[in-house]
Amino acid sequence: MGKKEKNKGTEEKNIKAEKKSAKKEKNSWFSRFNKKNELPIIILSIAFSFTLFFFSPIDIFLGNQREFVVTFGRVAVPMLLTALVFAADLCLVLNILLMIHEKLCKLVSSALFGLLLAGYTQSLLLNSKMAAVTGDNSSYKDNDKSVILNLVLFICIAALPVILTVISWFAKNAKLFTFSKGRIIPYISGLIFLMQLAGTGSSIASADFSKYKKQYTSYLSYEQTMDLSKDGNIVVFLVDRLDSLWMDRVIKEYPDVKDEFDGFTFYQNNVSHNTNTFPSIPQMLTHKHYEGNDWIDYVGEAWDGDTVPKNLKENGYDVNLLIDNLTTYGSVAQLEDQCDNISHCDPDDVEFNYLGGKGIIPAMTQLSLSKLSPYMWKNEFINGFGANLSADFVRTKSDMDDMLPMAVGLESDLKYYDYITSHEFTADSPNKTFSYIHLNGAHDSEQELADLYDSTIPLDRWVTTRGDFEILFYYFDQMKKLGIYDNSTIVVLGDHGRAPSEIEVDGKEGLDSAITTALLVKPANAESGQLKYDRYSEQSLDFFPASILEYAGIDHEKFGISFNDVAENELHPDRWLQTFKFAGYGKTVYKTLYKITGDARDFNNWEAQPEHE
Repeated sequence: MGKKEKNKGTEEKNIKAEKKSAKKEKNSWFSRFNKKNELPIIILSIAFSFTLFFFSPIDIFLGNQREFVVTFGRVAVPMLLTALVFAADLCLVLNILLMIHEKLCKLVSSALFGLLLAGYTQSLLLNSKMAAVTGDNSSYKDNDKSVILNLVLFICIAALPVILTVISWFAKNAKLFTFSKGRIIPYISGLIFLMQLAGTGSSIASADFSKYKKQYTSYLSYEQTMDLSKDGNIVVFLVDRLDSLWMDRVIKEYPDVKDEFDGFTFYQNNVSHNTNTFPSIPQMLTHKHYEGNDWIDYVGEAWDGDTVPKNLKENGYDVNLLIDNLTTYGSVAQLEDQCDNISHCDPDDVEFNYLGGKGIIPAMTQLSLSKLSPYMWKNEFINGFGANLSADFVRTKSDMDDMLPMAVGLESDLKYYDYITSHEFTADSPNKTFSYIHLNGAHDSEQELADLYDSTIPLDRWVTTRGDFEILFYYFDQMKKLGIYDNSTIVVLGDHGRAPSEIEVDGKEGLDSAITTALLVKPANAESGQLKYDRYSEQSLDFFPASILEYAGIDHEKFGISFNDVAENELHPDRWLQTFKFAGYGKTVYKTLYKITGDARDFNNWEAQPEHE
């Protein structure tokens, strides 16, 4: 019995010891959730989340209101809620890590703090090389010393808190690496939060939101571009980035286009005034030159001025515009008194895309990540975006097949082709018509566009352009069937040529080769026949406004010389092409202006002008 009682006593002691140990371990686990640990977690979570999801996106929006099709509240509210939800989730995750192991939590917290510090430093002090989002590749990945240095600096700042935390675990004098007993992370994070709060609050308070009208229920309709007149029409097809040399290549690869362009003349010595869609197209339609001022101010002044559409409407023309929002005009309201193909949908048919592909929250987050990251990584976050970066923020619930999407691109080209091939053309318009139709064209290599011509040909830029030409040729065929092709004027042109291969020349932006832009014209009652060539007439898109008025039988003197004036009178006008250096999201730093004399295809005839403001 004594032995049994002794064993029983030992067993009871062991159980008590285990319970005591478990209780002690439990108390130790709970002891981690104290002010010292929770304060850094909470403040860091808030600062990190609001920097990424609210302060940075709102700063981008406020600086570029014209580029967004939605109002401030439609961006601010969802991004604020996203920041709050992410802050709560991040706080929860860090507490779970704290529960698992205190050092693991501190390591992750140090990494987040490093990213916060590096991103904030980048956006506040180091983003002088930010480029506008245009869809073109930016030179962030060039082996430029400043780009490499920027990356190294970003990584060093981000890694420093982690390195110091790890050293503190092994150093004999750990006090030197303990971030002042855990105060650095919450203090600096809180300071970053308060500084951004003050800056963003000040920007919101001083912003003029009434300046940027947003019309969600108005849109440009395809329908009227198919309602033509027996008395005469002017039809302009803007094929984006249709370089003159590329047009040469398309004709060489697909010689059948020479027959399709019946009665046309190809002016091979033509230049654009600019190297981007903005400001090329608004300048063509409004005759207002862009001098590097604020985009929204320029567009507003341009459409308020003496535009080509206004002159046509004053002289009895119906005007139909299928043009890209944002790069060409800011709001449908700007076009209301000079455009006849504006339609309206029911407000109940409009919905805002918050979470879908390139919706408000994911798109603004990507833009924020680009802003907070070093130059080397910026393109990774804005890949797939173009100038119409907010085109998917608003969607229509019902399928309005006549609606031009806000962004001109692959989708709009395919949609327009589907529309014109499934609806009937008419020649019943009581007034003469002017239609300006912007197509994606030669901008990218797209299989869907190539398939409009031939799906068996290996994809490249040339077959893509040839496929897009099917839209033009189908339109031409319908005009011929209605008997209005001959007495109509048709213009096919690019808004600019290929993207410039830019190099740094004495610290200024330069080109390494000539850039010419395709221009093909079929005047009314032109002699029928295969495509003709004019290699020598010194043409420029600066002459487009005067040319359109001349084709319409309107005095064009106030807009200068026309294509016909140059070709028929063998004029040798001064021609200009300007390139812009963009910084931030749409901010112009400087430009290079070239004067072109004689043959524009010979770069020896290009003279860079002294930089001017």
